[in-house]
Amino acid sequence: MNHKVLIFFLALLFGSAVFAQNMMTDQQVIEYYEQGIAQGKTRETIAQELALRGVTREQAERIAGTLQAQRNDGQPTLDTGDRSHVTNASPETALSSADPNELLPENSSTIYGYDVFRNRNLSFAPSANMPTPPNYRLGPGDEVIIDIFGAAQQTIRQTISPEGSIVIQYVGPVYLNGLTVEEANTYLRKKLSSIYAGLNQGGNTNIRLTLGQIRSIQIDILGDVATPGTYFVSSFATIFHALYQAGGIVEPGSLRNITVSRGGKVVGQADVYELLTTGSRENDIRLEDGDVILVRPYTEMVKINGMVMRPMFFEMKEGETVAHLISYAGGFANGANTESVNVVRQNGKSFEVRTVENRDFTSFVLQNGDEVTVGRLQSRFENRISVSGAVFFPGMYERSEELKTVRQLVEKAGGLLPEAFTGRAVINREHEDRSLEVLSINLARVLDGSDPDFVLRNNDELIIASKDMLEDRGTMSISGLVARPGTFPFAANTTVEDLIIMAGGLTNGASTSRVDVTRMRKDTEGLTAADGMAELYSFSIKDGLIADGESGFVLEPYDQVVVHQSPVYNNPVHFSISGQVNFPGSYTLTGHNERLTDAVRKAGGLTEFSYAKGARLHRTLTAAERQQTRDAAEALLQASDSTGFQRIIRQENGIVQVAIDLEKALANPGGDYDILIREGDSLEIPEASNTVLTRGAVMSPSTLTYVPGKTAGYYIRKSGGFGRRPQTGKAYIVSLNGEKRPFSSMGKVLPGDEIMIPQREKKNVDVLGTVMGYTSAASSLMTLGVAIMSFVNRNK
Repeated sequence: MNHKVLIFFLALLFGSAVFAQNMMTDQQVIEYYEQGIAQGKTRETIAQELALRGVTREQAERIAGTLQAQRNDGQPTLDTGDRSHVTNASPETALSSADPNELLPENSSTIYGYDVFRNRNLSFAPSANMPTPPNYRLGPGDEVIIDIFGAAQQTIRQTISPEGSIVIQYVGPVYLNGLTVEEANTYLRKKLSSIYAGLNQGGNTNIRLTLGQIRSIQIDILGDVATPGTYFVSSFATIFHALYQAGGIVEPGSLRNITVSRGGKVVGQADVYELLTTGSRENDIRLEDGDVILVRPYTEMVKINGMVMRPMFFEMKEGETVAHLISYAGGFANGANTESVNVVRQNGKSFEVRTVENRDFTSFVLQNGDEVTVGRLQSRFENRISVSGAVFFPGMYERSEELKTVRQLVEKAGGLLPEAFTGRAVINREHEDRSLEVLSINLARVLDGSDPDFVLRNNDELIIASKDMLEDRGTMSISGLVARPGTFPFAANTTVEDLIIMAGGLTNGASTSRVDVTRMRKDTEGLTAADGMAELYSFSIKDGLIADGESGFVLEPYDQVVVHQSPVYNNPVHFSISGQVNFPGSYTLTGHNERLTDAVRKAGGLTEFSYAKGARLHRTLTAAERQQTRDAAEALLQASDSTGFQRIIRQENGIVQVAIDLEKALANPGGDYDILIREGDSLEIPEASNTVLTRGAVMSPSTLTYVPGKTAGYYIRKSGGFGRRPQTGKAYIVSLNGEKRPFSSMGKVLPGDEIMIPQREKKNVDVLGTVMGYTSAASSLMTLGVAIMSFVNRNK
């Protein structure tokens, strides 16, 4: 593998568009390249073909990196700079010098037709199984199959030589280059009649020439295509297939004027819009060897927006009109104003607007840069009347000579519903200036002929109310211990029992001895306030029926039914106990008066390692207790010495530690220290402790061994004494059970106690202020002394 392979892959990496996922291995890519070079294909052609087969930039980069690592022959690296000096250079040099951006297809999705040649499902590739066209011209490389049948049987299969001929035994060279298949059949019949007498006129032998393997032809694709260059394509290839091979047309290439030159003369002109709008491929001519496809820039590009099926840019030919453009755009969309369109046109100095009426669509010629706008219809109707409300078929109807009155409209709508209110109907009328007017009629009298039939105008809306709309039927509600409490539409003759069933029945814990019904007082003619606001009815229920002799108590609109909870029913509540008990865990309260000693008893009693004096009880505060705690904390925050109290009162997550003395409670069950347990309580029994902790303003905060009988002062001294700025007046001792008591040097200390010595805050002394204060005081005293002396001298 030489350096040209590396150059090719780098060119592929920089210049090829990615059309599909990778479908080839690295080795297959290298082999495809080598075969293409051996067949005489240019590297541009191979790069484009590999891209179409799914070779990605990442794969090309990987292969190029591998080959670069293997290359040790000192070849120069690629130059991606100026291309002006390589006009006549070799293909590999030209590729290595290409600007990557020049080889990438343009993003022209807003211009109609540009994407057609980049569609992977539309390659325009010729079919390999198509019958041989009679007008196909033979050339070097075509394989011809000559079948002789009838009185003589023979098949001759040869490939036309570069000189344009085949060699037939006993005949010699037969020149076929440039002949059509039809002409070749006639020519061969004449040439072979010398050895096959049956080929003469009236003979019993026939001859037929068909194609086997077809040749590849070389064409040039120039102009505004993604990858211009020389391509080898099938001799059956057409213009559109060649453009697909070149990556499609890019801006500013023309889709309407694609020319094919052969021998210096234009032999074909393709218009992509004919294919896209009519499906015709008549101008997609078959290519021949040496053809040149040229894509010139477009000359006219216009834009259409608004209410059309395809609002975008379109290329126009000279002389094409608004009608052509609307046809290319797929026609008008629903709701479009088809009477006229607006055209914004450049006049060289500024823009101008042209309004083109419908009658001029076929004659108004568009120019380059025109922008056409198709407007939307206003929501106006010329012959609409409508009816809504209590009729069988409400909706819009056409106003005509046969349908223009109220009576006719009601009949057209299927007639009135049984619940229709006929005493009064309303007609909403819209005037020409869009102002509204409300008219009313006696519908019953109009329908029975007592009043003249009312003539409707365009856009009139007849509204026929139903009795349900005019009277509030109300609701009824049920709450409490039922399966689906809520509000239900009122229905006549509904009883309390019916509503309970509608709500899913009673739930566990519901009281059957009392069900309340609250009924509002109503007096629509009253002029003064009533003494009572509502009436209350109470019932007991047995076997789903009211058991108070009021069976079938019928509800009225807006009655409220309440099913209460039974006073003897309570949801199970729990507490927990942990630590040094025989059976720690969660337990259920079986009564309202269970205490600490009951909790210890349920847990199997204390273990021999327990320390009852240090037991702790954590309790979840109720909402009222949490609010009370917050209020107390906020009040203490306003006090100058509130810091310590704030820490004690403010609790996290609404849980507080209750100071208890379990030792005294166990000694006197039911006494003052044996407090009640409530839901959510957590009792913790610690192990016996033999330490005392000192914290805060001491020289060496420590954990000290508990010595029975020693006072707090002893433990302070064991910690090195008080530290800097101790605030002994606010010191306190915290016991294991959460109890807090004031600090005293001679105070009693228990195992597990924590001695807290707060530190006084450091105050900044304002020396200058103090001096100024003294000076001011001295000055005031001196002034007072002078005044006294003056008073004494005056009174001598």
